[in-house]
Amino acid sequence: MNTDQKPQENTLQTDKDLSVLLKSGRISRLSSKNPLRIIKKNLMIQIVFGILICFLYVLLICWFRIWPVQVALGIVLLFSLWAMFTALQQYKKIAPAVSFSNSLLAELKRNLISIHNWMRTQERVALFIYPVSAAGGFMLGGTAGSGKPVGLFMSKPIVLLALLIVILFLLPVCYFLTRWLFRYYFGRHLDILQQTIREMETEE
Repeated sequence: MNTDQKPQENTLQTDKDLSVLLKSGRISRLSSKNPLRIIKKNLMIQIVFGILICFLYVLLICWFRIWPVQVALGIVLLFSLWAMFTALQQYKKIAPAVSFSNSLLAELKRNLISIHNWMRTQERVALFIYPVSAAGGFMLGGTAGSGKPVGLFMSKPIVLLALLIVILFLLPVCYFLTRWLFRYYFGRHLDILQQTIREMETEE
């Protein structure tokens, strides 16, 4: 008796949420332009680009036998692999179809919170990777342009100062670029999702 009660309650709650959507006309909006489906598709695009970028890093590490550059690129490669893995995990978590194990409202909230947390984690971890990436690119460009070994090229104080300026400049630029890209790929679809949740909560 108790074992059947919870599934029945969840089904009734789901029916109630669907009824709210049907009355408000939002069910057609969710089905025609499902924000979760679009977010899932954009995540797959990121995963594919991540694979290409990781392949490029591997080629650069093998091609340029400069150990500080290889270390920097290796760290960025590990970050890219981690970012791709977390994107894949997030991709698997998203279920665009309605799950009858939970209420529709609970499912929408779960997806919204999960995606927001994923984006926030990506942005924070990337802050530690940008300086490493900038240093690796700076050393690679400097040694290739000057034709000098990396130790000799980096031994000048003016070069170290230039590296610091490059890192200080690129850090906020890369951070806001990352936020803009997240906003471009996911932001407006998350806004639709959040608006739907708010409307459902007010009509309950």
